[in-house]
Amino acid sequence: MWRSRPSVWRSLSLLALLACSGSDDGPPAFRGPGLKVAPLDVAQQAAVNTVAVNAAFNPDPSLSLLLDPVYLPRTEGIAGGTPVPTALVARMRERGTVRGTCQPSRDSTRTVPLCPASLPGYVVRFSEILGLGGGTDSVQVYLAATRYRHAAKEPAELLSFERAYRIARARGGWRVLSEARIPKR
Repeated sequence: MWRSRPSVWRSLSLLALLACSGSDDGPPAFRGPGLKVAPLDVAQQAAVNTVAVNAAFNPDPSLSLLLDPVYLPRTEGIAGGTPVPTALVARMRERGTVRGTCQPSRDSTRTVPLCPASLPGYVVRFSEILGLGGGTDSVQVYLAATRYRHAAKEPAELLSFERAYRIARARGGWRVLSEARIPKR
């Protein structure tokens, strides 16, 4: 019995090595590993993001949400990401999902961003919308939100969170199937 053990360990080591050796596609995905960007038009992308915002925040006309015009990166952390298309930004403003844009500094995650706004609120940053199951009827999107200051001398405590939402088409619209809190690192 002990004799076969070294060959078992060699086989397991080889399997582990093969599993760890990936392609040269870059760093592994932290947000949506194994998922591809869903081929949705701008109106559908805005609708999905609106559903995620409505799940994250209680509707309140005194709350200001500003869009960070850079997508969350697929990798861990907040550095990087590609620009959100201007048509999507415009559509989300048109729908009333966001009131404008604000791009906080990526240098420090410990400072409260200062955004040009008349009301207090949050900067929201989305991931690209990822397809679940190869179709476009079920998707996953990540939403990160950070409270901002709207006046330079305003005292503010840092408050931020990130969540993942699984969203599906239902009765001509979209609805949240589940949500998960993404732990801070």
